[in-house]
Amino acid sequence: MHKEYMEILETLLDKLTLSAILEMLERLCHKKAENLRTHWQDEHSAKLWEKAARQIEQINVDV
Repeated sequence: MHKEYMEILETLLDKLTLSAILEMLERLCHKKAENLRTHWQDEHSAKLWEKAARQIEQINVDV
């Protein structure tokens, strides 16, 4: 399955920019954190996802 996912990611990179993909990943991390807080009351995991979102946001890519 790893190869299949790599091919999917490569296709996305061919169609979008790396910056756009990183922005989507950041948004998904924020949504994951919100879901953990709202539905699971899991603040610890939510904070980890928020940290991941902030780290992705720090990546400044222009390719």
